Amino acid sequence: MMLTAQSPLGAEFGAANPLPQITPATVQERSDLCTVLITTTQASPDRIKAIGLAVGCSLPTSHGPVVHSDGKDAIWLTPRSWLILCDAQDEERVLASVVSNFKDHSVIASRYADALCWLSLEGDQAAALLAQGSFVGFSDKGLAIGSAKRTPVAGIPAVIWRTGEAQWTIGVERSRARYFVDWLSALTLEFGDAT
Repeated sequence: MMLTAQSPLGAEFGAANPLPQITPATVQERSDLCTVLITTTQASPDRIKAIGLAVGCSLPTSHGPVVHSDGKDAIWLTPRSWLILCDAQDEERVLASVVSNFKDHSVIASRYADALCWLSLEGDQAAALLAQGSFVGFSDKGLAIGSAKRTPVAGIPAVIWRTGEAQWTIGVERSRARYFVDWLSALTLEFGDAT
């Protein structure tokens, strides 16, 4: 018997899968995004630079702006941990590079793609949907484009990344992905069909 890996919402890995039941925004499950969690025992500027060189992407040194470099995106989680979003071809290279550059295990790279479900929300109503379950941002324009933050959305921990004026990428725990999608679908009833 051969088992086939499935995304948190039951699709095949490697492609963006549309979720048409959420109508005020265009929503897709992004099972094409691989995620590597980087954790270090120390966060000196030299160590962060060395990790960035090993990963192939500079790392942000504070919350907020997401760093994009060489097809990878780095999101700050804590002063000593980052999420690296990359494609499947880069995931293995990032993991191997961290292992070979930090043989003392002072920096650890873990496959994290199976732990998080990434969703993209796009459209004029996307921010309004998110705002019903969270403070998206405190400024009058909300979270700045190109920035990310961790915050509860609909009562579950999430990473919110504003990738464009009306584009958002949301990471939620795999075990809560169905709940999150059901929550977004229920909001459809409150907004009505935006088309």
